[in-house]
Amino acid sequence: MSRQQRNHGLKIVAAAMIGSLLAVTAAGCGDSKEAGAPSSAPAATTAPSASPDAKAKASGEITQEPAGIKFQVEMKELKTFLDMRKEGPVVPALLQEYVPQGIGYVKDKNWILVSHYRKEGKSSLLTVIDAASGKMVKALELYENETKPYVGHAGGVTVSEKHVWISSDSTLFYVPIEEIAAAADKGKLTFTGSVATDTRSSFATYADGMIWSGEFSYVKDYPTEPSHHMNNRDEKLHKAWVTGFKLDPATDLLPAAKTASAKGPVTPDAILSIPDTIQGMEFSKDGILLSQSYGRNNASTLLHYANSMKTEQPHKTVTIGADKVPLWFLDSKNEKGKLEAPPMSEGLVTVKDELYVLFESGANLYRSSSTYPVDKIQIVKWP
Repeated sequence: MSRQQRNHGLKIVAAAMIGSLLAVTAAGCGDSKEAGAPSSAPAATTAPSASPDAKAKASGEITQEPAGIKFQVEMKELKTFLDMRKEGPVVPALLQEYVPQGIGYVKDKNWILVSHYRKEGKSSLLTVIDAASGKMVKALELYENETKPYVGHAGGVTVSEKHVWISSDSTLFYVPIEEIAAAADKGKLTFTGSVATDTRSSFATYADGMIWSGEFSYVKDYPTEPSHHMNNRDEKLHKAWVTGFKLDPATDLLPAAKTASAKGPVTPDAILSIPDTIQGMEFSKDGILLSQSYGRNNASTLLHYANSMKTEQPHKTVTIGADKVPLWFLDSKNEKGKLEAPPMSEGLVTVKDELYVLFESGANLYRSSSTYPVDKIQIVKWP
C-alpha cells in the first residue's frame, strides 16, 4: 500500500470493530490490559515487562517475531480463503517500523524474499527467509550506491535466472543473486543497475525470460499516464499497465542495445492492461494471477486470468515512439476465477505449486486499525 493510503477507511473501522467485537477470532480475545478500563490501584512495585514493540525498537535489530495481533474482525467473505489457507513464516521486521510489500522466490536456494519500506526517508530492506524452516536467514539494507541509501517504496521483488529485481518509482533496480548469497546478515546490499520504465513500478514479476513492471492506480490519488487509460473489451476503463521486457539469455538483463538507445523509459516488448488497485502479479502454470486491494477494512481479491498472450493475437497495438507494442487486456473475457482474501494483500509468488500471499496489515503502521491484520505469509493451493 502506498503511503497516501494510510488514512483510508479509518471512519469505518471503528464501527466495524464495535459491531463485530463479539465475533472476533481467538487472536482478539485475550485479557490484554489495553482493552480494559484504567485501574485506580497504585502502581505495582515491579516494573511491567516491555512490550514486544518496545523491546524490538530498543534492540535496533531486525527481528522475525509475531506482531502481537489483538483482534481480527469476522468477515464472512473470507471463509473460503481461511478454510483453505495454511499459515507460513512470520513476516520479518514488522516490529521495526518496516512495511512489507513484495515477495519473491529463489528456487536454487529455497529462499523467500520480502521487500519492505520505512517512512521518514530511512533505507528500505530486503529480508531472506528459508522456506523449509520458515526462519529468517538475513536482513539487508538496500542502497542505490555505496553511500546513498535506497528509500523507495520497494513495492515489488522478483527473481530472474541470475538477478533479483526490486521495483518502485518507475524503476526496476537489480542485483545479482550471488551478491545476496554472499552478503552478511545486517549488511548493505547495493544495486548494480536499474532500468527506467513507463509504469509506476508498483510491483514486479518474472516469467519465461521476461521481466514485468506494473502499476497501482486509483482515482486522483494514484494517477497514471493518460496513454495508459483505455477501455477494455467490456467497455470498462482501465488505467494501469504492466510492461514486459525480454531479457538477454546470456546476461539475464535487458539487451545492451535497447537500454543504450533509450533516452527515457525503455520501450517494452509487451503490455498488459489491468484493473485498478493491483498490488502484485504472478504467472501460474495456466494463467496470470493478480493481487487487488485498497484500504484497511476492505477484503482483498485474488484474480485469475487465462494467459491470452499464449493463445490470442494482441487485443490492441500501442505506438511508443517509433515502435508498435502488442497489448492484451485482463478483463472478464479471460477471467477464470477470483478469491476474496483478508484486507491489504500485497505481492504473491508461487513456491512448489502453492501460492504465497503477502499482507502489509501486520505492520505497526496498520495493525491496530485494520479489521483483519495478518502477520504471517498466507499459503493457499489456488487456483
